[in-house]
Amino acid sequence: MELRRLRYRLKRLGMLELEEWLARLEPALSRGDGPVIQAAQQLMDMETPQLVAMMHAETPLPEVLRPWLEGGNN
Repeated sequence: MELRRLRYRLKRLGMLELEEWLARLEPALSRGDGPVIQAAQQLMDMETPQLVAMMHAETPLPEVLRPWLEGGNN
Protein backbone atom coordinates (compact mmCIF):
# COMPACT_ATOMS: atom_id res chain seq x y z
CA MET A 1 0.00 0.00 0.00
CA GLU A 2 2.85 2.40 0.85
CA LEU A 3 4.53 1.72 -2.49
CA ARG A 4 1.28 2.40 -4.31
CA ARG A 5 0.87 5.68 -2.43
CA LEU A 6 4.48 6.64 -3.22
CA ARG A 7 4.01 5.98 -6.94
CA TYR A 8 0.86 8.09 -6.93
CA ARG A 9 2.62 11.01 -5.25
CA LEU A 10 5.65 10.80 -7.56
CA LYS A 11 3.37 11.16 -10.57
CA ARG A 12 1.26 14.03 -9.25
CA LEU A 13 3.59 16.78 -8.19
CA GLY A 14 2.03 19.28 -10.55
CA MET A 15 5.19 19.86 -12.57
CA LEU A 16 5.64 17.63 -15.60
CA GLU A 17 9.43 18.06 -15.82
CA LEU A 18 9.84 17.04 -12.18
CA GLU A 19 7.44 14.11 -12.52
CA GLU A 20 9.32 12.86 -15.57
CA TRP A 21 12.64 13.10 -13.73
CA LEU A 22 11.31 11.19 -10.72
CA ALA A 23 9.79 8.54 -13.01
CA ARG A 24 13.36 7.27 -13.45
CA LEU A 25 12.93 5.67 -10.04
CA GLU A 26 10.24 3.32 -11.32
CA PRO A 27 12.56 0.36 -12.14
CA ALA A 28 13.94 0.41 -8.58
CA LEU A 29 10.45 0.74 -7.13
CA SER A 30 9.23 -2.18 -9.24
CA ARG A 31 12.08 -4.33 -7.92
CA GLY A 32 11.14 -3.43 -4.37
CA ASP A 33 14.51 -1.79 -3.70
CA GLY A 34 14.03 -0.86 -0.03
CA PRO A 35 16.69 1.86 0.27
CA VAL A 36 15.45 3.58 -2.91
CA ILE A 37 11.84 3.37 -1.73
CA GLN A 38 12.78 4.87 1.63
CA ALA A 39 14.79 7.68 0.01
CA ALA A 40 11.97 8.39 -2.46
CA GLN A 41 9.52 8.66 0.43
CA GLN A 42 11.82 11.19 2.06
CA LEU A 43 11.91 13.17 -1.20
CA MET A 44 8.13 13.40 -1.08
CA ASP A 45 8.43 15.20 2.25
CA MET A 46 10.44 17.97 0.57
CA GLU A 47 9.04 21.12 -0.96
CA THR A 48 8.92 21.40 -4.75
CA PRO A 49 11.67 24.06 -4.93
CA GLN A 50 14.04 21.67 -3.12
CA LEU A 51 13.26 18.89 -5.59
CA VAL A 52 13.77 21.22 -8.55
CA ALA A 53 17.16 22.25 -7.13
CA MET A 54 18.14 18.57 -6.92
CA MET A 55 16.92 17.94 -10.44
CA HIS A 56 19.12 20.79 -11.70
CA ALA A 57 22.12 19.60 -9.63
CA GLU A 58 22.02 22.74 -7.48
CA THR A 59 21.76 20.68 -4.29
CA PRO A 60 23.05 17.14 -3.73
CA LEU A 61 20.95 14.07 -4.29
CA PRO A 62 20.73 11.35 -1.66
CA GLU A 63 23.53 8.89 -2.44
CA VAL A 64 21.19 5.93 -3.00
CA LEU A 65 19.24 7.84 -5.67
CA ARG A 66 22.21 9.05 -7.68
CA PRO A 67 22.34 6.05 -10.05
CA TRP A 68 18.71 6.69 -10.94
CA LEU A 69 18.43 10.46 -10.98
CA GLU A 70 21.86 11.96 -11.54
CA GLY A 71 22.31 13.76 -14.81
CA GLY A 72 18.70 14.84 -14.97
CA ASN A 73 19.29 18.53 -15.49
CA ASN A 74 16.99 18.53 -18.52
